Amino acid sequence: MIRRLTALSLSALVVSIWTNGAVAATTLPANIQADRAAVQQDNTNLEAALTQLRADERAHNTGALAADRTAVSLARIQREIDFGKLAQDAASILQTDETTLSSALTKLHTDQLSGGSVTADQSAVQEADTQLKNDRDAIFGDLGPGGMGGR
Repeated sequence: MIRRLTALSLSALVVSIWTNGAVAATTLPANIQADRAAVQQDNTNLEAALTQLRADERAHNTGALAADRTAVSLARIQREIDFGKLAQDAASILQTDETTLSSALTKLHTDQLSGGSVTADQSAVQEADTQLKNDRDAIFGDLGPGGMGGR
Protein backbone atom coordinates (compact mmCIF):
# COMPACT_ATOMS: atom_id res chain seq x y z
CA MET A 1 0.00 0.00 0.00
CA ILE A 2 2.79 2.43 0.92
CA ARG A 3 4.64 1.57 -2.30
CA ARG A 4 1.53 2.39 -4.34
CA LEU A 5 1.12 5.74 -2.60
CA THR A 6 4.81 6.52 -3.04
CA ALA A 7 4.67 5.56 -6.71
CA LEU A 8 1.49 7.58 -7.18
CA SER A 9 3.05 10.61 -5.48
CA LEU A 10 6.20 10.31 -7.54
CA SER A 11 4.15 9.96 -10.73
CA ALA A 12 2.13 13.05 -9.84
CA LEU A 13 5.35 14.99 -9.22
CA VAL A 14 6.83 13.92 -12.55
CA VAL A 15 3.64 14.84 -14.41
CA SER A 16 3.54 18.18 -12.60
CA ILE A 17 7.13 19.00 -13.55
CA TRP A 18 6.59 17.80 -17.12
CA THR A 19 3.42 19.86 -17.64
CA ASN A 20 4.59 22.96 -15.79
CA GLY A 21 8.20 23.08 -16.90
CA ALA A 22 11.25 22.45 -14.79
CA VAL A 23 10.62 25.06 -12.15
CA ALA A 24 12.34 24.58 -8.84
CA ALA A 25 10.12 23.69 -5.91
CA THR A 26 10.02 26.25 -3.16
CA THR A 27 11.68 25.15 0.07
CA LEU A 28 11.23 27.92 2.56
CA PRO A 29 14.08 28.89 4.89
CA ALA A 30 13.57 28.26 8.61
CA ASN A 31 13.04 31.95 9.42
CA ILE A 32 10.23 32.22 6.87
CA GLN A 33 8.65 29.02 8.13
CA ALA A 34 8.74 30.46 11.65
CA ASP A 35 7.26 33.75 10.42
CA ARG A 36 4.46 31.86 8.65
CA ALA A 37 3.73 29.89 11.82
CA ALA A 38 3.54 33.14 13.80
CA VAL A 39 1.10 34.68 11.29
CA GLN A 40 -1.01 31.52 11.30
CA GLN A 41 -1.15 31.67 15.11
CA ASP A 42 -2.02 35.37 14.90
CA ASN A 43 -4.91 34.53 12.56
CA THR A 44 -6.13 31.93 15.06
CA ASN A 45 -5.85 34.43 17.92
CA LEU A 46 -7.68 37.11 15.94
CA GLU A 47 -10.48 34.71 15.06
CA ALA A 48 -10.81 33.72 18.72
CA ALA A 49 -10.97 37.39 19.79
CA LEU A 50 -13.61 38.13 17.13
CA THR A 51 -15.63 35.08 18.20
CA GLN A 52 -15.55 36.27 21.82
CA LEU A 53 -16.60 39.78 20.77
CA ARG A 54 -19.54 38.43 18.75
CA ALA A 55 -20.59 36.16 21.61
CA ASP A 56 -20.54 39.03 24.08
CA GLU A 57 -22.45 41.24 21.65
CA ARG A 58 -25.14 38.57 21.22
CA ALA A 59 -25.33 38.08 24.99
CA HIS A 60 -25.52 41.87 25.53
CA ASN A 61 -22.53 41.58 27.86
CA THR A 62 -21.74 45.29 27.63
CA GLY A 63 -19.20 45.11 30.44
CA ALA A 64 -16.91 42.87 28.37
CA LEU A 65 -17.28 44.62 25.00
CA ALA A 66 -14.57 47.23 25.56
CA ALA A 67 -12.05 44.56 26.57
CA ASP A 68 -13.11 42.36 23.64
CA ARG A 69 -12.59 45.22 21.18
CA THR A 70 -9.18 45.91 22.68
CA ALA A 71 -8.28 42.23 22.33
CA VAL A 72 -9.32 42.32 18.65
CA SER A 73 -7.20 45.44 18.08
CA LEU A 74 -4.19 43.85 19.78
CA ALA A 75 -4.58 40.66 17.73
CA ARG A 76 -4.79 42.66 14.48
CA ILE A 77 -1.71 44.70 15.36
CA GLN A 78 0.28 41.57 16.25
CA ARG A 79 -0.74 39.95 12.96
CA GLU A 80 0.39 43.02 11.02
CA ILE A 81 3.71 43.07 12.88
CA ASP A 82 4.35 39.40 12.20
CA PHE A 83 3.15 39.67 8.60
CA GLY A 84 5.52 42.60 8.09
CA LYS A 85 8.39 40.50 9.43
CA LEU A 86 7.42 37.69 7.04
CA ALA A 87 7.33 40.09 4.10
CA GLN A 88 10.71 41.52 5.09
CA ASP A 89 12.29 38.08 5.46
CA ALA A 90 10.78 36.91 2.15
CA ALA A 91 11.89 40.01 0.24
CA SER A 92 15.23 38.54 -0.85
CA ILE A 93 13.56 35.45 -2.35
CA LEU A 94 10.92 37.46 -4.17
CA GLN A 95 13.40 40.11 -5.28
CA THR A 96 15.56 37.41 -6.86
CA ASP A 97 12.51 36.00 -8.66
CA GLU A 98 11.46 39.47 -9.84
CA THR A 99 14.99 40.23 -11.08
CA THR A 100 15.06 36.94 -12.99
CA LEU A 101 11.67 37.71 -14.54
CA SER A 102 12.74 41.24 -15.41
CA SER A 103 15.91 39.96 -17.10
CA ALA A 104 13.94 37.38 -19.08
CA LEU A 105 11.41 40.01 -20.18
CA THR A 106 14.23 42.40 -21.16
CA LYS A 107 15.87 39.71 -23.30
CA LEU A 108 12.53 38.84 -24.89
CA HIS A 109 11.87 42.50 -25.66
CA THR A 110 15.32 42.99 -27.15
CA ASP A 111 14.92 39.93 -29.38
CA GLN A 112 11.44 41.02 -30.43
CA LEU A 113 12.77 44.42 -31.48
CA SER A 114 15.68 42.91 -33.40
CA GLY A 115 13.54 40.27 -35.08
CA GLY A 116 15.47 37.44 -33.45
CA SER A 117 14.16 34.10 -32.28
CA VAL A 118 11.96 34.51 -29.23
CA THR A 119 10.92 30.92 -28.45
CA ALA A 120 13.58 30.35 -25.81
CA ASP A 121 12.96 33.83 -24.41
CA GLN A 122 9.24 33.13 -24.05
CA SER A 123 10.01 29.89 -22.22
CA ALA A 124 12.40 31.70 -19.90
CA VAL A 125 9.75 34.34 -19.16
CA GLN A 126 7.16 31.65 -18.43
CA GLU A 127 9.51 29.75 -16.13
CA ALA A 128 10.53 32.91 -14.26
CA ASP A 129 6.91 34.01 -13.90
CA THR A 130 5.89 30.56 -12.66
CA GLN A 131 8.73 30.52 -10.12
CA LEU A 132 7.70 33.94 -8.80
CA LYS A 133 4.07 32.83 -8.47
CA ASN A 134 5.09 29.56 -6.79
CA ASP A 135 7.28 31.37 -4.29
CA ARG A 136 4.59 33.94 -3.51
CA ASP A 137 2.05 31.17 -3.01
CA ALA A 138 4.43 29.19 -0.79
CA ILE A 139 5.18 32.25 1.33
CA PHE A 140 1.81 34.00 1.53
CA GLY A 141 -0.73 31.66 -0.08
CA ASP A 142 -2.88 30.50 2.82
CA LEU A 143 -2.39 33.29 5.32
CA GLY A 144 -5.52 35.31 4.66
CA PRO A 145 -7.87 36.81 2.08
CA GLY A 146 -6.14 37.24 -1.24
CA GLY A 147 -3.20 35.24 0.06
CA MET A 148 -1.64 38.31 1.61
CA GLY A 149 -2.73 38.00 5.22
CA GLY A 150 -5.63 40.38 4.75
CA ARG A 151 -3.59 43.03 2.98
